[in-house]
Amino acid sequence: MHQLSKQVILDCKNVGKTFQRDRNSAFEALMHIDLEVTQGDFVTILGQSGGGKSTLLKLLGGFILPTSGQVLFHGVPLEGITPRIGMVFQENTLYPWLTVEQNIGFSFKVRGKAKPQYALRVQEVMEHVGLFQARNLYPHQLSGGMKQRVSIARSLAIQPDVLLLDEPFSALDIQLRRRLQKFLLGIWQETAATMVLVTHDVEEAILLGQKLIVVGGQPGQIVEAVDISSATFRDRYSRSFLTLQQHLEQVIGESSDFLEPLNSVTPITG
Repeated sequence: MHQLSKQVILDCKNVGKTFQRDRNSAFEALMHIDLEVTQGDFVTILGQSGGGKSTLLKLLGGFILPTSGQVLFHGVPLEGITPRIGMVFQENTLYPWLTVEQNIGFSFKVRGKAKPQYALRVQEVMEHVGLFQARNLYPHQLSGGMKQRVSIARSLAIQPDVLLLDEPFSALDIQLRRRLQKFLLGIWQETAATMVLVTHDVEEAILLGQKLIVVGGQPGQIVEAVDISSATFRDRYSRSFLTLQQHLEQVIGESSDFLEPLNSVTPITG
């Protein structure tokens, strides 16, 4: 059974990020971000394109550093990327000259591990995500959905403390997207992995998230935080789901005029 711990893995404390455009001007992308990601969480970050949600994900991954505030990883300031934080991007980043099995094992290889040391782990992951039969295929022989499954499997193979996903299904058609949403949710339920997913799709954010935050405004702030751990939010046709979807669409539409952030979690029961 999937159990959650209260251990905080990632912790944003009053985080802000400003990008320098040129010598005389700057763009404040995010401000006053307070967010905790605890072990076993599946957090979805929702917002309009250009609203700061991908910037927040990059801060959580150590790809960029905050201009103000701190991002803590296990209580220590995050000062750069680490193999303990996995990342799945919108476009798959598979190596075209490597097979499925070789792509999944690549992270071990670059860390100097000999194949006998990681071969069993790679096999276990391939079997778990339904890729074992495709282990000898190359990326050009795979569908878009299978490529993303390989990307997710490669990140999960090294058992990161947290897996970050930046709109991983946005380029896929709706039927394939829904199948991969179900796949990802199943992986989270079975492995108790900690995940943070960015999306601009309201339905996806509700279906997958256990905690959902909306980032909006200029600069980007957390304008709403919702507890959606109830099983009723896994049914896209339930009344609770549709009511929340309508509410979030309204929040996103109004977020460009939002002035004061709301960082408290609002429980919504099924």
